[in-house]
Parts: sequence; C-alpha cells; structure tokens
Amino acid sequence: MDLPNVETYLNPENIQTITNWDESSAWLAGGTWLFSEPQPYLKVLVDIQQLGWSEIEVEENYLAIGATCPLIKLLEYPWLTEWTAIEGLKSAIAGLAASLKIINVATVGGNICLALSVGTLAPLMVALRATYEIYNIKGESHQVAAKDFQLGFKSTILQPGEILRRVLIPLSHLKWKIHYQRFGITATDPALAIVVSTSNYQQVRCVIGASVAAPQLLEFDDVEMKDFAFLQKVNFIEDAKASAIYRRELTAVLIKRSLSALLCQKT
Repeated sequence: MDLPNVETYLNPENIQTITNWDESSAWLAGGTWLFSEPQPYLKVLVDIQQLGWSEIEVEENYLAIGATCPLIKLLEYPWLTEWTAIEGLKSAIAGLAASLKIINVATVGGNICLALSVGTLAPLMVALRATYEIYNIKGESHQVAAKDFQLGFKSTILQPGEILRRVLIPLSHLKWKIHYQRFGITATDPALAIVVSTSNYQQVRCVIGASVAAPQLLEFDDVEMKDFAFLQKVNFIEDAKASAIYRRELTAVLIKRSLSALLCQKT
C-alpha cells in the first residue's frame, strides 16, 4: 500500500545522525505491516536496513539476534543440534502462517515491536528469559527483560526515538526442553491462544499469549500440576472472535497439553 502522506525518507548509516523525532516518525525495517494499511499520521520514514543489524551472532554467553534479521534467516541458520529450544523458534515463525514472500522480508524486531496480542515471537522470548537491547538516537543503550517489554496491545516500553537493537538469549537456555502451541479457528487465522512451555529440569516456565493483550509468564515447580484455578485471575481478551471464558478454557487445555509434551520429551 502506498503511503502518500510521507514527506521524508531517511536512510541513515548511524541512528545518531537523526536529530528530530516525533509522533509522525516511524522506523522502517521489513515494512510488511507498515505498508499493509493506511498510516495517516506518518510523515517521516527512517529506514534502518543500512545499519547492519541483521546478524545472528553466538557470543560467549548469549545468542544475539539483530533486530533487522529477516525471519527466513532463523529458519536457514545451521543451529547446533543440542539447542533444543530452537524448535520453539521455528514453531513461532510457522505460527505466523505467512507466505515465504513475507518471511523473507519480515524482521525479528518488527514482529516483537509491533506488539500485537497475537505476536508469535514475544511469548517465546519471555519463556527463554531473553533480554532486549534498546538504543536511542542519542547513542545511549540499555537492556530490558523480554517479560517487561510489552505492556499491552501495540504498547511497549519504547519511548520516542528508541529502537530495539538486539535480542539476547542465554546460550544455556537454548538447551531447555520446549513446547510451542498455537490455536486458531483456521491455520491462517490469527491465533486465539498461544502457549509456550519450557523446562530447565528444575522449574517450568509457561507463557500465554494471543488470549491476553501481552504475554504473561507463569512459573511452576511441578510439570504435572492439575489445578488451573489461577487462570481465573487472568484478564483474557473478549471480542467478536471469542469470549474471555472460551479463551481461558482453551488456554488451560493448551497448558495441559504443553506440560504433558514436556514430560514426554527425553531428558
């Protein structure tokens, strides 16, 4: 879709060269969502593809994924076989039910920062205790836990002029057992519920998404738990697609299946 109201296009090699930022400005990465619908407020596009943030790097303690990394690279990268959690990453991308054309250009940062309730990567990053590295146009940076990043539907902690730079996943967490589930009315519909469960052999982390406005982390000591009364306190989405009660019951079913799948995985 054309964006006829855009007046300025910037293609910086360093974000510190950007001197002004206001509500009419937007970062441009893959652009798969940005160009999918009208953006009447938008006047300035800042293309970040020249910043060189598309890398996948294995550092001493972390797997670092650049914000502009296309999703296709996560599917094609030669991952170590002992990194069992990578299957969850692949499932999250498959959960988008997007065409190959979209996956080739859509980026990790775009998926996370759009902060849709049905976002597929965010629940996984919360489950793996990932950290997000954030830059601003002054050249300052800080890190935030993935679980604290998304506040609600299309709402994050990002302030004007801030941008997600990298996703950092501890290497030890990539060896966790993982199970990723998504349920929608059809395979191509947005999910009604997402459940991602991980186990580090001492504790179970379960993250629910799509049925709530932002991913919510649940932690259990017992993978065989049977009491899900705690879900009564969760604020589930209520809309034309499904009631809050339906989403709650569906989420409970997915959690049970997910925990059962973890039990079946070899240690």
